[in-house]
Amino acid sequence: MKKLLTFFLIVMFSPCVFAQIPSTTIYNPPLPFTQNFSDWGTDLVVSPNEPLGRPSGVYRASNSTIYVAVPDTTILPNACIVVLMSSNNGANWSIGANVSTSSVISKTKMVAKGDSLYCVFLYGTSVYCWNVITNNFNAFTNYTSIRDFDVTISSTASLYLIVDILTNNDVRVFGSINGGQTWPNAVYLTATGVFPRIYMSGSGDTSLINYYGVSITADTISSAIRSVRYRESAPGTLAIVGSFSTPVAAGTPKDQMMAVRNFDKAWLFYTTGTTGNIDLNCMVSSDGGTSFGTAFTIGSLPSRDEYWFDAKCYNPGVDLIYYSDSIQTGAPTAQSDKMFNCFATAVAPSTFSTPVSFSQKPPSWSARGYIPTLIEYYNTGNDAGAIWVGVDGANRRLYFDRYSAVTRISNNESLVPDKYYLGQNYPNPFNPETKIDFTIPKNGFVSIKIFDITGKEITTLVSTSMNKGSYTVNYNASQLSSGVYFYKLSAGSDFSESRKMILIK
Repeated sequence: MKKLLTFFLIVMFSPCVFAQIPSTTIYNPPLPFTQNFSDWGTDLVVSPNEPLGRPSGVYRASNSTIYVAVPDTTILPNACIVVLMSSNNGANWSIGANVSTSSVISKTKMVAKGDSLYCVFLYGTSVYCWNVITNNFNAFTNYTSIRDFDVTISSTASLYLIVDILTNNDVRVFGSINGGQTWPNAVYLTATGVFPRIYMSGSGDTSLINYYGVSITADTISSAIRSVRYRESAPGTLAIVGSFSTPVAAGTPKDQMMAVRNFDKAWLFYTTGTTGNIDLNCMVSSDGGTSFGTAFTIGSLPSRDEYWFDAKCYNPGVDLIYYSDSIQTGAPTAQSDKMFNCFATAVAPSTFSTPVSFSQKPPSWSARGYIPTLIEYYNTGNDAGAIWVGVDGANRRLYFDRYSAVTRISNNESLVPDKYYLGQNYPNPFNPETKIDFTIPKNGFVSIKIFDITGKEITTLVSTSMNKGSYTVNYNASQLSSGVYFYKLSAGSDFSESRKMILIK
């Protein structure tokens, strides 16, 4: 059970003053990080501790590594943020960097482009920008009384920081071309706005900006949702495209909102209602965010609340994860509280796939505001992951789940295997989807990878700890050209086998 509307009051409206200036450390090589307990199923433990604020994460393609910024003061002594790294899709983690001073950080946001990787966070009422690779660390000094922020990155690796000024409800956007050392290019948006969000399009460099505005109502989140687009006219500089609009009117409380833009499509997500009657809604735009259609509800299940979501674009559509709560009496269970994933394509942007539950531990709500984060891989397999906080007995832990380890795999529970087996994909030849059967006779780490005819790795279908059983994994090769490919099953040091498949378009 939660008190959803207290989130902004407790987390965002607390203008704490932190006297100590934070410092940063990069570990090369990374420090080992042992969680000191075992887990089960597909929920992989990132950290055994409950975060103190909102974690965030990204996938860096250049070294095939996931980075997660965790607001936590217990992983390392005198550290308020620890960056954990995994190069095997969440099976193992190490400590890559940290921010020192033992303080509570309410929010982090990681963004990446190419080799550039940044963690931006709110420390008291000040924002800091940290290059996690080079350890370039800078305070945002244009304003130091900030209630909330968001950040995005363009194809030129320019950073754009949008801030909500605590003292007067100003919302402003700043651009930087030197990794946050300076922010000379400012855009004034409004004097009646709060809790802004900015999203850089999956194609081109047009950003979609949303905030609560027009006028600020007494409970803030009952204000209207405003929308506007800005395009990068030069590195670090944004210019307005079109005009401001109000796609969602004031009235019903809307605890969370954000928009995603991809090519000529845009999706505006927002929740409505209060505890016991919360729905996750969406509006779709077919003109890149100029205008939005009629709102519809996603994943509305009887006697459940759907909220705490994250969304990001993929090629060619949008991915969405969210928390579904049954409003049960007593502690949550894996049946009462679930994390869901669904998606929509650019061809049918208003049609979302059937939601698939990916959590085995029940997710948890807290006034600490650790909203789940969607991590897109942006690889040929359209893979993605999610970090979220779940309940494990009396403990709350940070978990990671991966798309291909959840939604592509089905467990053939009626079959109990006594040996390893990798089946021939079917159909074969195929276009563009095929299935692969495999069995594992004991619990362990399993991977299935796709290679082209030269031996170059194309994508990873499975990379996770699995229970013994018989499974089927789906593969969509729509991003590949016709030809001969190979898939390889590896199960620890016990088993390895490859088979050939043919894609014909």
